[in-house]
Amino acid sequence: MQLKIKKNEFYLLNGPATLGVSGGSIEIIAAKVGAGEQVEVPVGKKIPLLGIEDSVCEIDAPPEAVSKMEASSIPAEWDQLADRIAGEKVKGSLYKVLVLGEVDTGKTFFSTYLANRLLEKVGKTAILDCDTGQSDIGCPGTFGMLVLKKPAIFLTEINPTYMYLLGAHSPGLHFVPALTGLVEMLKKAEKDADALIIDTTGWVQGDGGRAIKKAKLDIVQPDKVVLMQRSGELEHLVRHLPADKIVRLPVSKKASSTSQMDRKELRELVSRRYFAGSKVFEIPFKQVFTDRCYFLTGTKIDLEGTLYAERLSGWEGTLIFTSGPLLPEMMKNWPKDLGMQRIFIAGQEKGLMIALLDASQNMLAIGRLEEIDFLRDNFRIRTNYRGDLGKVKGIQFGSLKITETGNEAGFIEPGSF
Repeated sequence: MQLKIKKNEFYLLNGPATLGVSGGSIEIIAAKVGAGEQVEVPVGKKIPLLGIEDSVCEIDAPPEAVSKMEASSIPAEWDQLADRIAGEKVKGSLYKVLVLGEVDTGKTFFSTYLANRLLEKVGKTAILDCDTGQSDIGCPGTFGMLVLKKPAIFLTEINPTYMYLLGAHSPGLHFVPALTGLVEMLKKAEKDADALIIDTTGWVQGDGGRAIKKAKLDIVQPDKVVLMQRSGELEHLVRHLPADKIVRLPVSKKASSTSQMDRKELRELVSRRYFAGSKVFEIPFKQVFTDRCYFLTGTKIDLEGTLYAERLSGWEGTLIFTSGPLLPEMMKNWPKDLGMQRIFIAGQEKGLMIALLDASQNMLAIGRLEEIDFLRDNFRIRTNYRGDLGKVKGIQFGSLKITETGNEAGFIEPGSF
């Protein structure tokens, strides 16, 4: 289907769709797309098209996926905010914007638009995606940060500058890693960017939602807090802040809900793309430290009928790996001072999301745990990491499980082993 867009005309395109510009130029989310360029719009996403000049687009999508708009779906307040930030920005300091909103309020779309505008107004602009359940930067289950070099339309298509493993779709059982990751990413943004936009989860109510958002506000100390709300549902989070720090933006009427199935498909699309071309490597136990687990943190001991066992620190007891359920007669010759017995059946770790770390605990890549091989004393890990395996000095464990191709495959309880 061919679409002719006149200068200053607006259209809305719903994905999945492929758009190519054959003549002229258009703007999509504050990013210019010229003749010869193509944009893939994934399922569940919609983009506004603005004619910078009279243009011709070739679109592969059903006719109903395209609709003409009387006016721009981008509120004037968005551009006004970019101007305000440019006017307030102090040279040599990082200007921080924290974006809050419930699910399906357009936080990621807004963050992308604002970042593209700030690139031309203040310089190097970073976006930190803390929404691990609907990641647009990096692999789902991680915090991803992009330091943009040029305007972007879909953040999922750009390799992240930095990633940090949360290891789950929600910070609910991972408060400490979530806040630690935020601090680590802030340190990196301080060195690499002039402005930082932090896109957050839609968890803004209830004990957990209030607690984690207040903690983020306290840690970040943002210059601006953007509330994307429909009717004041976020006001309880910012009552302690001065009025000049708060920017209230209405949710666009074009913002629509995304079904749980579409959310899952979008997550898996990103994850599959990340794991495309991944290979299996072996890393010896002795090469690495382990993080967020008990395994390899104690002293190895021999226990009859087990694959592996180690005494843990103090009152933590003994970690035991077996090939299956233990029978009483198998344990009759065990020492009586094992304390709490943490028993884990080998093989249940298969598919677990992990992070490969360097000696300074910086993430090198995300991986999938294929096996803990007790015969050869090594980890078998599927990853797209192409660097020197000798630089891998740590393995950090999450709780999310994925298939070889990156699809979701369940969870394990944090601290299982």
